[in-house]
Amino acid sequence: MERRAFLSSALASAAGIAITPRMAHAAEQSELENIIFTDSDPGHWKGKETTHVPVVEIKDGLMTVTTPHPMSEAHFIVSHSVVLAGGKLLGRKTFTWKDSPVSKHTLPAGYKGKVIVTSTCNQHDWWVRKLSV
Repeated sequence: MERRAFLSSALASAAGIAITPRMAHAAEQSELENIIFTDSDPGHWKGKETTHVPVVEIKDGLMTVTTPHPMSEAHFIVSHSVVLAGGKLLGRKTFTWKDSPVSKHTLPAGYKGKVIVTSTCNQHDWWVRKLSV
C-alpha cells in the first residue's frame, strides 16, 4: 500500500510542476490586460486592431513595419520598436504626426528566431505583433 501512496504522490507532484508554468503565464497575461494589446487581445480598444497592430513584411533580410493608421496632430502613431529573441533591441523609430508610420529594419544576416514588433499610439496605447522568422 505504501508503494501506491508514493506513486500517487509522485504523480500529483509531477502534474503540479507541469501546470505551474502555465498558471504563471496566465497570471502574467492578466497583469498585462489592457496594457499591451494585440490583434487577438485588443482589450478595451476592441475594434481598433486594424489600424493599430503593426504589419510586418520581410524581404531579403529587410523588415518593413507599417501601422495602417491615419496621422493627425491630435492622433498619431508615436513609434515602432523591433526586439529580437533574448530581448535584443534591433531598432526603434519615432514619428511626428506629419510622418508616415513606416519603419525599416535590417535583420542580422541569417537570423532565425522570434521577433516582437510594437506600435505605440498617442491615444490607444501599445500594440504588439509577435512572429518567427
